[in-house]
Amino acid sequence: MGTMRRLTISVVFLVLSGQVTASDLSVDELIDMPIEELLQVEVISAARLGQKASQSPSSLSVLTAKDIRTFGWRTLADSLNGMRGLFTSNDRSYSYLGVRGFMHPNDYNSRVLFMIDGQRMNENIYDGGYIAQEFMLDMALVERIEYIPGSGASIYGANAFSGLINVVTKKGSAVNGAQLAGEVGSFDTYKVRASYGKKLQNGTDILVSASHYDSAGVKNLYFSAFDNPATNNGIAHNMDAERADRLFARIEFEGFTLTGGYVDRFKRVPTAGFGGIFNDASYYARDQQFFGNLKYQTSLSDKTALRVKGAYQGYEYNAEEPFDYNGRVINKDLASGRWWNGEVQLTNTTFEHHRLMLGVEHQYDQRQYARNFDVDPFLVYNNTNFSGHRVELYAQDDIQLLDDLIFSAGLRLDYHHMLRHLQLNPRLGLIWSPLDNTRFKLLYSSSFRAPNVWEQGYSIGTSTISNHEEHIKSYEGIVEWDVASGLKLMGNVFYNDMSQILERNNAASSEVEGAFLNSGHYYALGAELETEKRWSNGRLLKASYTYSRLTNEIDGGWANASPQNLFKVHYAEPLFDNFATVGVENIYIGDRKALQGGLANAYNLVNLNLSSDHISRGLDISFGVYNLFDTHYQLLGGTGTADIAQNILPMNGRELRLKIQITY
Repeated sequence: MGTMRRLTISVVFLVLSGQVTASDLSVDELIDMPIEELLQVEVISAARLGQKASQSPSSLSVLTAKDIRTFGWRTLADSLNGMRGLFTSNDRSYSYLGVRGFMHPNDYNSRVLFMIDGQRMNENIYDGGYIAQEFMLDMALVERIEYIPGSGASIYGANAFSGLINVVTKKGSAVNGAQLAGEVGSFDTYKVRASYGKKLQNGTDILVSASHYDSAGVKNLYFSAFDNPATNNGIAHNMDAERADRLFARIEFEGFTLTGGYVDRFKRVPTAGFGGIFNDASYYARDQQFFGNLKYQTSLSDKTALRVKGAYQGYEYNAEEPFDYNGRVINKDLASGRWWNGEVQLTNTTFEHHRLMLGVEHQYDQRQYARNFDVDPFLVYNNTNFSGHRVELYAQDDIQLLDDLIFSAGLRLDYHHMLRHLQLNPRLGLIWSPLDNTRFKLLYSSSFRAPNVWEQGYSIGTSTISNHEEHIKSYEGIVEWDVASGLKLMGNVFYNDMSQILERNNAASSEVEGAFLNSGHYYALGAELETEKRWSNGRLLKASYTYSRLTNEIDGGWANASPQNLFKVHYAEPLFDNFATVGVENIYIGDRKALQGGLANAYNLVNLNLSSDHISRGLDISFGVYNLFDTHYQLLGGTGTADIAQNILPMNGRELRLKIQITY
């Protein structure tokens, strides 16, 4: 089986209608299909877009389970940092995602929409999308990761502001038995996982999994901003610990799929963010999130497909932050969210040369509660409680103008209880395929993002503030070329106009100090190149380059936290007649301006992973070396470190991990 076919298979499983559907084919049949046919099978990431892989109005990127295993990515953040146009940062509390040069210092990834099997995962307090140990899924359960850059609100909704990440889970048949896995790594890091997956004789597919992660972290972390005897000479001792527990289950029978998940993550905070007491063991943050989803899809006729789903989700946040107010005072930061959502989608191809999609979504934010207070003496700073409805109508028509020309037009109307006005956003795409292996795409889309509870809650006490939605207009030109030999080339240019961006006002003694204002306006102009070659023996060479110039309209200068250059190379080589595989990853991230001045220097990160599943039947072993050359590269702190003198943070040096997995 050619590895290019394996790659293409990873983007073709779920489809609602069309002449060729993945649901009509077995995995073996998909494997044996030539690439020309595989490109006509439709993609799950476009369950709403409805396009074939060769006709989707986007520059889609996909990472497969094999890629995750080959390069030893430990978290979703690790994986995304290896994708074209994306970069991550970490403030030793949370991980943050930047897209095409844009990363906001007050953003818990709320401008990217995160989904698991098409189910929205951004919670309803901070609209946060969590990508490290806070993420819902163990990476061993991921079938593939799909990334669609650019504004996507016309189809996917408000948080698809600068991009969409959809994580597709494995089926039970992919595990095919009971699976036990254990990991050990640097800094006293341990992880265990137990999973069971099977496809039963009656067609029911079952997957259940539980895992526990525990890390002591770096024993002594040095922060130069606190280098004085009163603050332990800048050393945070035993302040980097982290734990995470996960549960996940998926049951599929005929047209029904029932999915549920839970994650509970605890992290000590060593940075003394928000002006807290340095090296105080009481400083921690804890996040819990859960969801349950039931989906049903069926063909009403040979030209009409129906998809219905409903979900209930929840989020809990609990943090203790010690402060010195002429004496030690514990501040409690709490948030609790509950929400219901549902969707009905109809896809129809009755009219010749048209593929029409209509849908309605509804989310009821049952609880959006946030509170911040000092324990003793008791003093409340914030006590916010919202609830309300979000209703979205969307439509898209894909029109085959000519045999080689498609016009895709989408429109979405949103009501959001955090906003005063309805939001109407279009998405337009022109796709020209002059040759079977060559495509040109011109795309335009707009999107919005409503203020979240955190942003609105810090502003409602100030009568002069009336927060509005953020806006983005995206323009993109794409050329794609691929051949059956396994070679793919892609190039694009893009321009994003982002206005009314909510910025936190940190001006001391200001009437609106600490509040969020619609004062930001950014322009992003850039280009991307990517090439990928997969050989039949399993060898892989993939390289991408992204240039982005993000400009802040306020001063006309280079925006904070924005690297202008991203360069990534991934190479995999089978060893000893495919007995093992070595994967080498090289990530270059350019200079980034810090929020409070200064520069986080460019860095080049090299990771290496050696894996084998041929030692014994059912045994899979991998050994990873992260940060191979032991460089203490610099990342920018997030919101929590914006209030201290040091928001340029050195990261860990070399790390090791050994993973053993047994399947019975």
